[in-house]
Amino acid sequence: MDDHKKLYIKNAIYLTVLTVLEVGVSYLEISQMGQIVLLLAFAATKMMLVAMIYMHLRYETKALKRILFVPIPAGILFTVALMYDIPFRWVV
Repeated sequence: MDDHKKLYIKNAIYLTVLTVLEVGVSYLEISQMGQIVLLLAFAATKMMLVAMIYMHLRYETKALKRILFVPIPAGILFTVALMYDIPFRWVV
């Protein structure tokens, strides 16, 4: 039982550090696209940590893991494709 507690505490610390880094990205003097890329990377990492530890996917078969994580790259590609619209102000 202590192994699970240690694992949960370690994961919570990782998630906290990633959250602090996400807040810190807003203070970096880099382009808006650079910030979006960093935030997407942090969000994907946090999502994987939560899914693997708290949803217990770490103990599932490889096939189930692949099925669950296939949509993630598709969503990231969709978001990156939409980033090209950032400079434009579309008038409706």
